[in-house]
Amino acid sequence: MKISDIHVGDTLNCHVKEDMEHDFVGTVEKVYENSALLTITESDEIDKSNVIELNHKIVVSHNGLSPIAEEKSIAQ
Repeated sequence: MKISDIHVGDTLNCHVKEDMEHDFVGTVEKVYENSALLTITESDEIDKSNVIELNHKIVVSHNGLSPIAEEKSIAQ
């Protein structure tokens, strides 16, 4: 994801190789040159202790961020 597409308040899917075993969802708090500070809002139960240790905050490279896919509504 391009850094120019990331804005404060965005909720994004996140992937990091360190600190978290599984992907998670976070809300952007601050945007840096090549990364963003996020508040972790949803994570796998396995990562619960990691989230607590990180105080629910993490810096993620823009390469590890992606938009959340919107659910398709079925018109009846």
